[in-house]
Amino acid sequence: MPAWGVEIVLDEVGPKLRGLTERMKQNIIREADAVGADMEALAKSIVPVRTGFLRDSIFHDIVESNLGFDFGAKANYAQYVEFGTRFQRAQPFIRPALEANQEKLIHVILKEMMQAFG
Repeated sequence: MPAWGVEIVLDEVGPKLRGLTERMKQNIIREADAVGADMEALAKSIVPVRTGFLRDSIFHDIVESNLGFDFGAKANYAQYVEFGTRFQRAQPFIRPALEANQEKLIHVILKEMMQAFG
């Protein structure tokens, strides 16, 4: 099933992330997961609901191997609801949730990175 979402990739600091201690990685994962849960809850509260399938397809996931963060909706029509079509106005639900929480997510990562790099 195709998915649509937002992916934040930390590729510029990838080599430095390898030096993080396991404890710091777990702190980032735990705190980013909490922010992701907030983002997911907000998106689910504002998404238009007809059957509930789109709402139930909203997800967040932490990719532990590279500390990546995935957030989106797996319903194959999610992008049409988010961005609209020529027949239907846009009803954003992913972007508002991301915008409302992006500073928290960046803060979580920066806080641990600053501790790691002194």
